[in-house]
Amino acid sequence: MKKCTAGMFSKIVVILLFAAFFLPMAGLFLYLAVFDPTLSHEERLLFVVGAVLFGGLVLFAAYRALYLGTGWVEYDAETVIFHCSRREQHRFRWEDIPGDRVQAGWQGGYMFVILVGGQQRKVGLSRFSTGFKDFERTLEAAGVLKRIGITTAADFKRSAEQIFGQFEEYREAHPGSVRPKPEGDCVPCPDCEGKGIIAKRVLKLDVGKVCKTCNGSGYVPK
Repeated sequence: MKKCTAGMFSKIVVILLFAAFFLPMAGLFLYLAVFDPTLSHEERLLFVVGAVLFGGLVLFAAYRALYLGTGWVEYDAETVIFHCSRREQHRFRWEDIPGDRVQAGWQGGYMFVILVGGQQRKVGLSRFSTGFKDFERTLEAAGVLKRIGITTAADFKRSAEQIFGQFEEYREAHPGSVRPKPEGDCVPCPDCEGKGIIAKRVLKLDVGKVCKTCNGSGYVPK
């Protein structure tokens, strides 16, 4: 089976964050709480709480990364396995996503929420994940993206081509409704690339607007 796992860039960013901020802050707060004689009792207590907070975050991150592992997925054309950790995994068929036991959506990446005994297990994959493009193609081929309402580049291209075709039919049926091709030397409009119309995504709908630069002719004076 193929895998989609956390990418090296994401790992480096997280490691740097903890190594350059959380760990030094935990050490600094602990040092001040123990060795600074000028602190009052309340200030010393505050630094102790800060050391425990930052130190706890570092210990949890180390436990999660080294022992449990970060979330990843294994998949093929029919099945996907969500690994919430090294000790917990859940298998689904693509046609069952989304469903009663698993939800899917886009939150800066694909987020899958698995319902287990009244609790939620989350597995997120971003564009920085290793194997993300192939995983996304599998989501599209399995119909998951369509079921959760995400428009792919291929879907948008097909919609745009349909809009352009409808515009051409309208222009042929209503001659003079848009500005004709300018006389003399002219070049294709750079904004609409000579199509006379610009397709845009507005409120999850594909709409076509006549290009204001060329007024629908598709050409501008050279």
